[in-house]
Order: sequence, then C-alpha cells, then structure tokens
Amino acid sequence: MKAFNHKAKVSASCGCWESKIGIVLLMGFLAAFLLLQTANPCRADEVVMKNGDRIQGTVVSLSQGKLVFKTLYAGQINISWDQVAKLTTDEPMEVSLGDDKTEIGKLTTSQAGDLVLKPEKGASPPPLKMAQVKIMDRPKPPATWDFTGDVNAGASKETGNTNTEKYSLIGNLKVFKMPHSLKFYAEFNKEYSQSKLSKDNWLGSATYERFLTKKWFLWGSAVAQMDQFKSLDLRANAAVGPGYQIWHTNRKNLSVKLGPGYTYEKFTKKMVDFGNVDNRKYPSGYWVLDFDMWFFQKLFQVFHHDDLLYDFQNAGNWKARTRTGIRFPLVSHLFTSFQFNYDFDNQPADGKDKYDQSWIFSIGWAF
Repeated sequence: MKAFNHKAKVSASCGCWESKIGIVLLMGFLAAFLLLQTANPCRADEVVMKNGDRIQGTVVSLSQGKLVFKTLYAGQINISWDQVAKLTTDEPMEVSLGDDKTEIGKLTTSQAGDLVLKPEKGASPPPLKMAQVKIMDRPKPPATWDFTGDVNAGASKETGNTNTEKYSLIGNLKVFKMPHSLKFYAEFNKEYSQSKLSKDNWLGSATYERFLTKKWFLWGSAVAQMDQFKSLDLRANAAVGPGYQIWHTNRKNLSVKLGPGYTYEKFTKKMVDFGNVDNRKYPSGYWVLDFDMWFFQKLFQVFHHDDLLYDFQNAGNWKARTRTGIRFPLVSHLFTSFQFNYDFDNQPADGKDKYDQSWIFSIGWAF
C-alpha cells in the first residue's frame, strides 16, 4: 500500500509541473504575438486636413486639384488638395515636379509644412510646397513591349457598260515600349479598266521614335514607293530629326516631325525634264504631321497624315502627300472607313500630271 501511495504522489507532482509548463508556454506565445504586433503595426497612409481631421487609408492619385484617397469605412473619396496640411505615405509614390521631371519615394511632411520625398536610393530632392505638387500617382510597373494597329481592305467590281475592278489594302502597326516606338505603314492600290491595268502603286514606311521627355523625341524614318503610271520605279527617302508630341491620349493624338534627309529616285526611262537621265539623288528636307481624334463618345474618329519632301538643290522639286479620313466602329474590333488620298509632285516625270487623288471605302480590323 505504501508503494502505491508513493507512485500516486509522483504522478500528481508530474501533472502539476506539466500544467505549469503549459501555462508558461502559452504566456510566452501570447507575449511573442503581442511583441510582433507592436513591432509591425498595420500601417497606412495618413492625411491631416487643415481643420485638424485625420484620415487613414491609401493614396490613389492626385490630379486637377483632387486627392483620391481610399478608406476602409467610406471607400474612395475625393479631397481638395488645397485643404491638406500634411501627408504621409507608407509606400512610394510617383510625384510630378514639372518640366516632365518625376521623382519616386515615400512622402512625409516637415514641421514647416513642406512635402518631403524619400527615395529608396540616393538623396532626397529639396522639400516641396504642397501647392507645387500637381500630379501624384502610384509607380507604374516596368514597361513591356506592346503593339497596336489596324488593317483595312477595299474592293469593287463593275461589269456591263462599265468594266472596272479596284483593290486597296492599307495597314498600320505600332510596336512600343516607352521611351521607344516603332511605326510601320503600308498601302497597295490596283485598278483595272476594261480589263487593262490602270493603276498600280505601293508605298511603305518605317519610323523609329526615341522619347527624351513626354513631348520631345528624336526620330528616324525610311520611306519607299513605286507608281507605274507615274513612270516611277522607286523613290526612297531616309530622314532623321527632332519631333514634338502635342497631344497623346486615348481620345486624341497630334505630333509633328521635321528633319534633313536624302532621296533617291529611279524612273522607268530617261526623263528630258531631268537632264535626260533615269535617276536623281539629292539632299532633302522632310516634314510629317500625324493627327487623329475621336468625337461624340467614340462615335467616329477623324484622322489625317501629311508629309512634305523638299529638294535642297532644286527649289522647284517638292512633293506633298496627304491621307485624310473618318472611321466608324462597327462591332468588336471591326470598323469601316472613308479615306481621301491626295499626292502632289511639283516636278513630275515627262508628260505626267502633277497630282493624283482617290477616294477609298474599306472595311478594317483594329488590334
């Protein structure tokens, strides 16, 4: 019996110690959890208004005098920027400093009420007055190559008293990863009248643009064309220079380019007007304007392109080309377009008119 009692006492003693150890471990876990919570609080961006109100949440953007701020209790709200006294962000923001210059970093407000930007690397720029900051946004992810473009084709055929066939194909492709942009354009036109070829021409161009700022860029282009009924086997032009992007939005685009170049022309025969030779080469100037704009909630789009080629050695030798039209979206990526083409050559080949013009109706696909 004594042995039995001894074992019972030992068992009770062990159970007591196990309970104590369990309590100690539990308290340790709780203490560690509380310590972690204290060391890593759930942080948020904070806005302090001039009237003393404090708002916590996430800065979305700043533009047109409105700070877009997202909160847990009221969703996304708009705050008048001129009523903000202090701003602190937990994550980096991209801040526009004017003249197309931007800085990225976390934001705090100094005792003097100036906005202080702290980049991840390097020294902080000078503090900014709140009123100086006009645009603020979340940093964009690294740019990747992307592309847009369209292809449109037109065809018509008439038989009977009138016997004509007309075919056209026009394509645009833009491949870009800012600050780089590659643009390709091609057009082909053929026409038969009374089963005889009455039009046969093509034109293609490739342009590279390298943006220096949001507006200014450098460019280089190569253009080649052929027109059998202008006695032109080949006209090739290469040019480089500066460009300026006036508008660039989803609704409207406008840019201009100007620069020196070099032009080579090869004709189907020797031309008396050109000194009885079948080719000529000359330094040239090249001007390009591109414009497009949507109207009435993208009901239709107007577009225009013109370029001018000028011979520096012969002031009378200059050429202009325009492409103007209107596009109407149909369904999905399908659209229809009406386009007017006008080409002018102030010194055409022997016996040829100075201008050509055509109207083109086509169906296209945008991508």
